[in-house]
Amino acid sequence: MAKRKSRGIQADYPGLTGKRIILVAFLASIIIHAGIIVGSPDIFMATGLKAKLRAFKVDLIRPPMDEIQEESEEASAPISHAPTEEAQEAEEATISLDTKEDTYYPYAKLVKERIQQHWTYPASARDNYIQGDLMIIFRLEKNGNLVNSRIIRSSGYQILDGSSLRAIELASPFPPFPDTIPVQFLNINASFTYQLKFED
Repeated sequence: MAKRKSRGIQADYPGLTGKRIILVAFLASIIIHAGIIVGSPDIFMATGLKAKLRAFKVDLIRPPMDEIQEESEEASAPISHAPTEEAQEAEEATISLDTKEDTYYPYAKLVKERIQQHWTYPASARDNYIQGDLMIIFRLEKNGNLVNSRIIRSSGYQILDGSSLRAIELASPFPPFPDTIPVQFLNINASFTYQLKFED
């Protein structure tokens, strides 16, 4: 079998020496790369931009739907027009059963007469010479109904205190407030005096 002879570049180009071969190869490489750059500039520009640009990821976190609904309900809640404490206090008045004020006098006089019809001196207290005075405050609503009553100054004797409270309860309900009394509730202070009269 015949041996195959290898040929070098000098055999094909006998005029080239070693230095010239390196120079020619270097020039050919430059020309080839320059052609690639001129022919496809986007490749290098894209590569350069990718190296410089940074991507940032931003996550917008939506609050839970329950919180959104609660905030929406609070924002759309109707404005309350409930009366303030001052307005509620203006819906009532406190007077004495013996008042002389024009607005309340006619009605207070009527209430006093109704109570006197049921107010008596307990026999056991009279027989034992028990005397005393006390003060009660009672509350009426606009329709004349008795809301409550309580002793604010005791006579010191339960029999006298109880007799006065009972007279107020028996006299109720009272007549409704007239139009001249522009309140919803009326607090009335009433004094009761139990005093025995002795004949000479």
